[in-house]
Amino acid sequence: MIMNSPGSTGSTNLLVYVVDDDVAIATVVFYALESRGYRCKPFYSGTAMLEEVRNDNPDLIILDVMMPGIDGVSAARQVRSFSTVPIIMLSVRSDAGIKATALDVGADDYLAKPFDIEELMARVRAILRRSVPYRSEQTGQIYQSEELSIDLESSLVTLGGRPVKLTPREWSVLRVLVKYVGQVVTPRQLLQEAWGPEYGNEGDYVRAYITRLRRKLEPAPKSPRYILLEWGLGYRLADPDPAVSYRLSQIC
Repeated sequence: MIMNSPGSTGSTNLLVYVVDDDVAIATVVFYALESRGYRCKPFYSGTAMLEEVRNDNPDLIILDVMMPGIDGVSAARQVRSFSTVPIIMLSVRSDAGIKATALDVGADDYLAKPFDIEELMARVRAILRRSVPYRSEQTGQIYQSEELSIDLESSLVTLGGRPVKLTPREWSVLRVLVKYVGQVVTPRQLLQEAWGPEYGNEGDYVRAYITRLRRKLEPAPKSPRYILLEWGLGYRLADPDPAVSYRLSQIC
């Protein structure tokens, strides 16, 4: 999926889907986005959204969890089967279980209703700033350890020689781990570098995305050899295989 490049302050032709069966909420979000220069398309069911998302290739989906017919979690799961578009989930439910489920199927963010519209707009900006996989201007930035290869310059990850598809958010988290390879990165640091300075207390986001990365990058996710947990401290990307030639420049 090729995504438009987000501007630093809103707009520049970015298309945002708003999917909510509550017409009043959808309307408020629609006008808040349009007033900030985004193109916006409302849907009042997951089914209607799924019928158009492949053709429109939106830059962001704001998706309600509780909807009749296809609920938001099921809709997000279907979108993730063919697209890496960022997804913000909205829900009247704030319990940890549904939030964990939303993150597990690939949501980038989760906001409980009722929410402050300015907080939602801040999260929209934060996600769109990081919606394009990082591409380095320098060359040769490759992490190689056993079966895992991470090429930041070409945005290519392979495991056992097979390419691995990552979402923009997964790339953001992995990029931070590679940046500090061999060092412990705290959950707060991961949040602030991968999600943005607007975040810092959403430790469940970090746990969910570490789990997602392990499923994709670890030969045995329950016995990780690359993305390691340092109890009480944070996460660490294992040092590269010393027998493999590599160069890893500092990423700014």
